[in-house]
Amino acid sequence: MRHHRKLTDDERHQIIEARAGGTPVKALARQYGVSRRTIYNTLNKAQRARQGRTQTISLRVSRRELAGLHAALERRGITDQPAAMRRLMGAADILLRPADPVVLDHLQAWGAQVATEGAAVNHIARKLNEAKLRGRPIPFTDDDMTTIRTFAGGLVEFAEGFRILWEEQLAAKTREVDKALEGLAAEAPVS
Repeated sequence: MRHHRKLTDDERHQIIEARAGGTPVKALARQYGVSRRTIYNTLNKAQRARQGRTQTISLRVSRRELAGLHAALERRGITDQPAAMRRLMGAADILLRPADPVVLDHLQAWGAQVATEGAAVNHIARKLNEAKLRGRPIPFTDDDMTTIRTFAGGLVEFAEGFRILWEEQLAAKTREVDKALEGLAAEAPVS
């Protein structure tokens, strides 16, 4: 019965590095006194182990998008882009969460208000257009003016309220990004 030489962990590591450097399998088998099958098994086992722990992804981005990422990381003093991307991906569940129910409730209420007041303004517009088409005097009253002003004021309030909600949501997302990237500036390798 033939006994095959067993590789040490250090030899396995050397084989993996040598093969990555381009050394032929046949030369490695001869150098370490093992079969080519043993070299291939060593390389395949290392490949499976690497694939099990992490996964490589590739992504095409525009120069503008990449510049935006670099600028955002630079503002935070982060130079380790891969580590930052891993942290942001880890926080994706939080960052990509649907809109806050409070925000949705506000938007729904504002939508209902705009629809109600908009219908009143539309009624005034139809009344004025009908009078014009029939050659009658334009029936524009103080109540009509109040309705239009109320509608305009509601739109201004909506815009301001939406701006406040948007800024709150943006601040919350920024806090989550900062939390995800926390400590990377200190961990960044010194160039």
